[in-house]
Amino acid sequence: MKHQADLIATLFTLGLFTCSQGALGLDIEGCVIEPYTVCGDAQLSNANLAQANLTGAMLAGADLSGTNLSTANLSGADLSGADLSSAKLFSANLSNTLLFQANLSDTNLANARLDGANLEFANLEGASLLNANLAGANLGGANATDAAMAGASYDGRTIFTTGFDPSARGLVFRETSDR
Repeated sequence: MKHQADLIATLFTLGLFTCSQGALGLDIEGCVIEPYTVCGDAQLSNANLAQANLTGAMLAGADLSGTNLSTANLSGADLSGADLSSAKLFSANLSNTLLFQANLSDTNLANARLDGANLEFANLEGASLLNANLAGANLGGANATDAAMAGASYDGRTIFTTGFDPSARGLVFRETSDR
C-alpha cells in the first residue's frame, strides 16, 4: 500500500493523475501531496487517505464524502465548499484550514485539531466534534444542529453563530489552547 500511496502522490505532483479522473475507493494511506497542489472539484469519495499529508492542498469543492482522513494533516488546506459528509476525520489536523460552506454533516471530527479553522456557514449537522480543539475557530453561521460537541475546547478568539451557547453544548473554555 505504501508504494501505491507514493506512486499516486508522485502522479498528483507531476500532474499525471488529475483530480478530474476521480478516485472512488482509492487507497493512498500515508501519502504526501505536495503543499498547494490544486485539486479543485476532485472526486475522492470513499478513498482511504488516512495519515495522508495534505498540508496546504487546494481541494475547494472536492467530493470527499465518506473518505477516511483519520490522523491526516490538512493544516492550511482550502476545503471551502467541499463535501466531507460522513467522512472520517478522527484526530486529523485541520489547523488554519478553510472550510467555508463545507458540508461536514455526519462527519467524525472527534479529537480533531480545528484551531484557527474557518468553518463559516459550514454544515456540521449530526457531526461528532467530541474533544475537538476549536481554539480561534470561526463557526459563524455554521449549522451545528445535533452535532455532538461535548469536551471540545474553545477560547476567547472562537466565533460562534449568534445564539449558540457553548457551555450548554458541553464545550470547555480554555484560556490558552493546550492541544
